[in-house]
Amino acid sequence: MALEQFVYPEEAFVCNYFLMMDKLVDTVEDVDFLVEKGVIVNMLGSNQQVAQLVNKLCDHIMEEKSCYNHICKKLNTRYESSLNRHLVSLRKVYFKDVWTGSATFFGVVLVVLTIVEIIMSFRQ
Repeated sequence: MALEQFVYPEEAFVCNYFLMMDKLVDTVEDVDFLVEKGVIVNMLGSNQQVAQLVNKLCDHIMEEKSCYNHICKKLNTRYESSLNRHLVSLRKVYFKDVWTGSATFFGVVLVVLTIVEIIMSFRQ
């Protein structure tokens, strides 16, 4: 990493990659998620060790510019979108499995039909 920083500062792909990983990984839960999704392959044993390794690798890297800035900007804009956060929470709470999703769907249909029935009874 030191060679890449001082000899090839314009093409510091490895350092930039670890800087991006350092921004993604702060806790053991972050490592758990990245291991589950296949982004990180844990060969150290515990996810705590992986989190410490990733966070310590970037201690002495000079951060001027990164070739992964566009990826970080896309991730931040997607995270900051309230619509995406609401859809994720809706998916996690009400549609986490087939049974919960179908119960939610039929509950909403039942409420809509009840409202339609109330409106039709007032019209008569």
